[in-house]
Amino acid sequence: MVMMVLGTFLYYLDRTPLVGVSPFDASLFAGVHDWNRVLFLIPVMYAAIIFRVRGSLIASLAFLCVVVPRGLLLSPYPNALVRPLLFVIITALAGLLTATQFNRTEREYKARAELSTAYQQLRESQEQLIQAEKLTSLGQLAASVAHEVNNPISGVLIYTQLIAKKLTADTLTKEKALDYLSKMELELTRTGRLIRNLLDFARQTKPTPRLVNVNEIIDRASSLVAHSAELQHVEIARNLSVTLPEVMVDPDQLQQVFTNLIVNAIQAMPEGGTLTLCTSADNEGQVKVEVQDTGIGISQENLQKLFTPFFTTKKEVKGVGLGLAVSHGIIQRHGGKIEVSSEEGKGSTFTIYLKTYQEGKG
Repeated sequence: MVMMVLGTFLYYLDRTPLVGVSPFDASLFAGVHDWNRVLFLIPVMYAAIIFRVRGSLIASLAFLCVVVPRGLLLSPYPNALVRPLLFVIITALAGLLTATQFNRTEREYKARAELSTAYQQLRESQEQLIQAEKLTSLGQLAASVAHEVNNPISGVLIYTQLIAKKLTADTLTKEKALDYLSKMELELTRTGRLIRNLLDFARQTKPTPRLVNVNEIIDRASSLVAHSAELQHVEIARNLSVTLPEVMVDPDQLQQVFTNLIVNAIQAMPEGGTLTLCTSADNEGQVKVEVQDTGIGISQENLQKLFTPFFTTKKEVKGVGLGLAVSHGIIQRHGGKIEVSSEEGKGSTFTIYLKTYQEGKG
């Protein structure tokens, strides 16, 4: 406001004639009046910065009200309004551009600030969700472990009480005692296997590799479950390559993987079927192992979750969903990969790829 009043005072005080200057002169600063008009750019720009578009328009209108009376009443020159109006237009455009740019900059700044705030809130929420998922997983683990461990322990406790009762009544035969002990051994073995799986999953034991033939490991793994396969009416077919190259792996961990896959395949065929074990070498320097079953298959929805810890599709056969997660981790630590394909009602195929050993390259 002060600059507007000061500019008006100077503009009307100065009576210097525009000697030899045409109102249409291309040079805007041909005379002292032009320089006086330039002073009005300051209040217009100030209004544009502080009050934005509205302030710029009001200041430009005030500028127009200042220059028009002089051009109409005091100027002795023809077309006296041409140069003042040109200055007003230029000043108004400059003010509008400045106000618009400041508005845009302010909006961008606010948008960035809001985005930053939203991102911070979201990050605090991706963290709360992760914590909640961890607690949920911990709860699932605790519930699953409690359920799985409680069953065999309850069984062992029952057989212990039966043995004590029959011993007291002197009715325990040797055959019955051996039967009870055998069942207790099976329950405790199942508990031990569960605990080993949990430990393997938790600490992810580093492999102790040595050169082995995968066929030998498959033979050992399948022999361990041969009795279960027979009881389930599952035929085990082997199609093992006799020219299979050796691989550098931890044989115990790899046997655990094959055992998990074979047991899962047998359990997927409750009505019996055929389990086929195949080995071959591909053209990419890898040993390929396939475990195929003719069981119930896996839905496409569940295929995406198979290697997720604590996920299980087993209904009749109880499990905590760690076998495949452990197997996946073991194969990854050996630099290999494991894939699965399945069709409901037709069976599943688990395929493992392991790098062959090349002397000098490992």
